[in-house]
Amino acid sequence: MSLAEVQDAVRAIQGWLDDPPGEAVVRQCIVLRLLLAAGFDIWNPQEIVPEETNAGGRRSDFLVRRGQGRFALEIKGMGVTLGNREYEQAVTYSVHEGSRWAVVTNGRKWVVLDEHLPGRYEQRAALTLEMGHDTEHFAGDLYAVLSAEVWESDALEGAVAQVKARQQRRTDEAKIRREKTRVVEATQKEFEIATFEKAADAASKMGRITEAERDVLLGLGEGVPPVPQGEIEFTYAVGEARATATYRPGDGSWTVKRGSTVCREVKEYATHVRKRREKLLAEGALQDDGQQTFYAQDVRYSSPSSAADDISGGSKNGWDVWIDALGRPAQHHRPTKQAASP
Repeated sequence: MSLAEVQDAVRAIQGWLDDPPGEAVVRQCIVLRLLLAAGFDIWNPQEIVPEETNAGGRRSDFLVRRGQGRFALEIKGMGVTLGNREYEQAVTYSVHEGSRWAVVTNGRKWVVLDEHLPGRYEQRAALTLEMGHDTEHFAGDLYAVLSAEVWESDALEGAVAQVKARQQRRTDEAKIRREKTRVVEATQKEFEIATFEKAADAASKMGRITEAERDVLLGLGEGVPPVPQGEIEFTYAVGEARATATYRPGDGSWTVKRGSTVCREVKEYATHVRKRREKLLAEGALQDDGQQTFYAQDVRYSSPSSAADDISGGSKNGWDVWIDALGRPAQHHRPTKQAASP
């Protein structure tokens, strides 16, 4: 499953979402559909455990388990305003199951709760996502925290931090568009400049707005500074591993950057990873200090999947798992002529 499937599911849901549905419809037609798109086996009662009362007498709509991660998922009808009562119910169930995380949703609003946060249960909302007109951003953010791969490696903390950073960036960019558009329009009028684009460039050169603000107003890289030499930077987090890589569309090469770390455990089936790691360790490109294994120098790969395999210790589709600065998978940047390549 992939981000694209979550995006398709969100679009389909919004296509029929007129009147706010009740809890049963939210559960079947929204929640289960999105869990499936995010990679969970919704037909496996060991993975998606429905309405189980635990030993503490607590009950949740679903207990979701995958690999090292688990969370209680509490579902309400879309007309229900989520608050302290719903959050307490989900968090206390999760804690009893040995997890710090819980998710409460009414189908439109999704709240990720973190037991490690202090205060009332409402104050333990680590992240809030809401389905609206901005389908792409909502789907991308939801996939980042709901992906089965994230839960399998118990990597939600990093995913939440990443999404919050993206949300803040979008807020900052909206403020720039709201406040700086008038500056550019005034510059355009004052100097009788033909187009808004040329006026934005002129305002930047005059110091009336910054270059970054100009790029936001012109939609250049959606506020992300251009990367030199045609390189695009990506990140990949799995388990204890955190990696950065650059992709050059011109020659199709991927370079994992120095300082990136890998999962020390290699899956039994992944003999190709084991052999490559042994070679990289012998060459000194990879080093192990007894606590973590890391890249001591930049290492070039011919594909994103080879790089992702070496980092995860297993087999991964690199076009899905490498994420750019806007939260989009590498697939977004994949040249059409390479679409058939694995």
